[in-house]
Amino acid sequence: MEIPEHPRYRSVADDLRRQIRDGRLTPGDLLPKQQQLQRRYGVGRGTVQSALQVLRDEGLLDEGVPGRAARVANQMANLQPLAYYIERAFSARRVSLDVWSLDTEQLSRAVQNEAEAIRRGRRPSPDSIRVRVLLPDLTTRHPFPRAVGDPDDIRPLLRLRHVIRTYAGALEHALTLLAEERLVERVSVEIRGLPTIPGEKRYIINDAEMITGYYRLRETRMHNNPDGAAIDVLELHSDALFPSPLDANGSSALERARFEQIKVWFESRWENIAAPLPLGD
Repeated sequence: MEIPEHPRYRSVADDLRRQIRDGRLTPGDLLPKQQQLQRRYGVGRGTVQSALQVLRDEGLLDEGVPGRAARVANQMANLQPLAYYIERAFSARRVSLDVWSLDTEQLSRAVQNEAEAIRRGRRPSPDSIRVRVLLPDLTTRHPFPRAVGDPDDIRPLLRLRHVIRTYAGALEHALTLLAEERLVERVSVEIRGLPTIPGEKRYIINDAEMITGYYRLRETRMHNNPDGAAIDVLELHSDALFPSPLDANGSSALERARFEQIKVWFESRWENIAAPLPLGD
């Protein structure tokens, strides 16, 4: 196998990472021993050790025991919540978030925490913040959420619209307040709607990382209706977020191309289909 001369450990890590993400190596599997990896990739011991450490840092490998082969980690146990990625994003001088999601409840809370940290001096102010959010619009009769047994019941959809307005409004307010208080020099927040609902949520963070969460349908009970009734609802839910970091030195051409295509996907919908989302009731 031909390995690019620089940096060689990154190329080894990229190939092993692809095998893990493609399912060729599954949680609990042992990787080949270091000597076997050295022969496979035509590299020295230090290169293999550096590659394995990259994957440990990403949570893809267990810490392991010296002298034993590395083991693929249970990645679900190592996945981080959205707040973790937002906190890292706000450590940059120029913060940018492009988001496609069902609502902004988690995002709004995470951003409000970072805004408060800036306000109280616990975090340095970034030079700029740019946030663009795509959400389901507030006029389309979206297929979900819907009442079990009565798809014509409008109450689940009305609740979704209320959630969208509430948390998108809170997100917008938290960031614009930083500009109004002159804590961040340049702040841009735009929220637009699409006449559809997402099959997955996507966060493009600082043009360097993408976080993806996959929605599934689940049945829950909706309370707090104006009429006091409880409703069984079929709604979209996402449990975990999966990171895809973009490293110009280490990522493969295929990974970089995928990242660029997702950015094109976002831009094409933002520019050609999405419309400003009115947040007032």
